[in-house]
Amino acid sequence: MAMGSIAAERSGINLYSEYSLHAQLKDYLAKPGDRLEALVEGKVVDLVRADGELVEVQTGHLGQLAPKVLEFAGKGYRVRVVYPVSARRELRRLEPVTNELLSVRMSPKRGDLYSLFDELIRAPGFMAARNVTVEILMVRSVETKVRDGSGSWWRKGDRTVDKELLEVLSSRSFRTRGQWLALIPKSLTSPFTSAALGEALGIPPQRARKILYCFCRASLLAESGKQGRYKTYEKVSRAGRSDLT
Repeated sequence: MAMGSIAAERSGINLYSEYSLHAQLKDYLAKPGDRLEALVEGKVVDLVRADGELVEVQTGHLGQLAPKVLEFAGKGYRVRVVYPVSARRELRRLEPVTNELLSVRMSPKRGDLYSLFDELIRAPGFMAARNVTVEILMVRSVETKVRDGSGSWWRKGDRTVDKELLEVLSSRSFRTRGQWLALIPKSLTSPFTSAALGEALGIPPQRARKILYCFCRASLLAESGKQGRYKTYEKVSRAGRSDLT
């Protein structure tokens, strides 16, 4: 296995701006003997395990992380991508001048396991690449905003000042073909449509289409025809699978 030398670590504080959630998750994941913010072949890695596994925590925008992860995986490193999803999220709003807490409420939006695919559509190569594990953490979190007018118009000028971890509720990891395919209900008979998948999973068809897009890009499923206005899909045999790079 190609394992380049790991250079001297940084100070343990990341060199780029991050919300508290990112740092808290790194601390949560760290075990004795692991190293935070280590340089590997000139790139800063969130966590280097004592056994050599590289761990990257990404709270959003998986597509931005893809080139780095796939490069390491292609060189023989074992890489774990950890992605948190807020199953329950508390929203706090601060007064923009005094930072006084104005309101606290629970977000009506609740993430689930399939929320992973909202981001994975920008990095489907993670599902196909050898040496890459994707770990999803279901969490309780706090998001703090201030309405100072500097935020985007669709957020009514609210600016997010921090995201914090309250609790890790559960974890699930995916690395092998079988682990990914286990997300497709066995009750589905091939070929099936996005509508059938959505009904089986209890999610809207448009969310099911994101899942199917990722599975097709990873050569785990393939389009097989049409059923009315819907495309149909079926599993790809192991022999027919080609890994993405």
